[in-house]
Amino acid sequence: MSNLLVKELKRSKYRLLGLVGQGQFGRVYCASHRKTGRLFALKELDKQRFPTNKFLRELRFLLSLQHANIVTCHALEHTATGRYLVMDYCEGGTLRSLMEDDVRLHPAQCLKLVIDVLAGLTHAHSREIVHCDIKPENILLTLEPEGWTARISDFGIARLSQEMTTDGLGNTGSPAYMAPERFYGQYSNSSDIYAVGILLFELLAGHRPFSGAPAELMSAHLNQPVKIPASIPEPLQPLILKALQKLPARRFRSASEMLEAVRTAANSLNYETLPPAQRSQLLQPTLNTSACDFVPLRQEVLVAAVQQLSGISASEELLPDQGQLSVLSPDPDQGERILQVFGSRIGCQMYPQGVLNSETDSQFNPDLPPVIVRLPEPIRQLCLRPQGCFAITQHSIYLVPLGLFQRGMAQHGQKRLQQPEQAPSQHLVPQLVAEFHREFGATIAPSGRWLASAEQQTNRKSQVSIWHLPLTQSYSYGILPGAVVHIERPSSHLLQIVALDNRHFATFSHLVDTQTNSCIIGVSMEVFTRRGGIIGSFTLPSPLRSVFSTTTPYRLLAMEPGHPTSVLLIDLKPLRTQRLGTNIKPSLIAEAPWGLVLMAKDGKIALLDQYGQAMGQINGPPHPTAIAVVNGYGLLIATWNNGEGMLYTVDLRQMELDILF
Repeated sequence: MSNLLVKELKRSKYRLLGLVGQGQFGRVYCASHRKTGRLFALKELDKQRFPTNKFLRELRFLLSLQHANIVTCHALEHTATGRYLVMDYCEGGTLRSLMEDDVRLHPAQCLKLVIDVLAGLTHAHSREIVHCDIKPENILLTLEPEGWTARISDFGIARLSQEMTTDGLGNTGSPAYMAPERFYGQYSNSSDIYAVGILLFELLAGHRPFSGAPAELMSAHLNQPVKIPASIPEPLQPLILKALQKLPARRFRSASEMLEAVRTAANSLNYETLPPAQRSQLLQPTLNTSACDFVPLRQEVLVAAVQQLSGISASEELLPDQGQLSVLSPDPDQGERILQVFGSRIGCQMYPQGVLNSETDSQFNPDLPPVIVRLPEPIRQLCLRPQGCFAITQHSIYLVPLGLFQRGMAQHGQKRLQQPEQAPSQHLVPQLVAEFHREFGATIAPSGRWLASAEQQTNRKSQVSIWHLPLTQSYSYGILPGAVVHIERPSSHLLQIVALDNRHFATFSHLVDTQTNSCIIGVSMEVFTRRGGIIGSFTLPSPLRSVFSTTTPYRLLAMEPGHPTSVLLIDLKPLRTQRLGTNIKPSLIAEAPWGLVLMAKDGKIALLDQYGQAMGQINGPPHPTAIAVVNGYGLLIATWNNGEGMLYTVDLRQMELDILF
């Protein structure tokens, strides 16, 4: 993004948040309105392709299209660097991106998206506006609890582009979706209906009826009959054949007629005849990867249920900023440390170097018991930061110096790790950082410089507080938070608070139906700076069960109660949402340098890369309670059932997985 463009848009009503796409008409940016914080898409228009005098003639038609299934055009933004259409922003991306994710949509969702498109076309055709370029790239998605809502974009621009074409043919659309008459420069409402027929075929079959180079596509659209695969439900086959007739007069007479036909067919379909996976899953992966057998390197008996696992490798240094003292001075000979959270206790077990991989004896069993640190109440979350372990409990936040575990290991006969000279061991005790009297959530910056909390004050109000934390510990007096910033916010039903990076954090609150005050209809998200400034607020129209931060700045993972076989990937800069479909019902998530590890209660494990593509599956042990990835290849799994549990160690490098370590 050029500095000149940023400078010019600073003078406008909108603040650029990032580039989201590159279309045939120019770049598309996500931007927020400076006063309201509402998100918009700014679509750049090439001056050579769209002279202002001709475009203004068409702009009034674009502004007249107000429909739930059409991306609304609100205004034309002029700057010294160009012109931008101000459009509705759709955080779900394009239909093409959803279709290329190696997943198959549920047939009901396919029909729902086509119904949305036909409803938008019906509205536009009633105003004598033809799209001329219906294709998945021009269908934008917005998230909803049951799936997505489809909205048509670039309405009218395609026709305007065609009118300005000087090549004699005027076929500026996409050959794969063009009606036969479009290759001769003709178009009508029926041309859009033909494109919708291609789209419906592709959604249901997984491929288009015709393929090849542009010349081959032209010949196929003009002469080749359509062959309907048996995978398309029988009630929809005559409907598709009618929409794809070569002659416009033989197709549906209008978009509204085809809309009613699709609705009737959708109501007549019997989804119980589908395979069980297709019947129940919104997204079903098309890559059927065989599951690997579970062969642990080591397994240890647990004496209590573990709620969280964290691994600290000898090669990982928990260091503050340059010039500050380290709580740990890792020794390369010390190996790995594994932290276990169970109830109100934190256990730390030291393993020799390399014991968490297959190069050592798989029957290794530590002779010494783990070092245990007890807190006054059960621990909800453990965060490793430069100062040590921050333990978030039901009513308080404690700092547990890692030196406590070092001292305990020394008492057990293990090698003592170096400690800061000004930190006498007799003062190494858990320190109370903050205490709360109501329900609260908390998050700590990755750098450890600040802590943010959100406390529910009343049914309609919450308080967000920011605590400035020192990076070095004063063991004589404990850790002393700095100045506290308090922010009152009109929100209720607090869900979670998550640090996005070292400068920003976000709060999540349930949106409840105001009539019943019991049905959760979505999530409200607010983004703050570390100094308490509010950057913006967004609404996700889908309930969330839990939200996980990742090592990628501004990227979050969430689980949706309505879709147990998928996880929601949320990027905040700019805002984008993506559902990642799996063949399991994940209950636990762990992040690795190469992607994600998802584990279900029945023990099935799915591994996804950073783009959400399946990389393999493992048949793991049932009843998992916690998982963690150490060194990028060591997978730790804790299980518990009927008073018994195990801690398993797995070397993923020895599995038949499509992963490069």
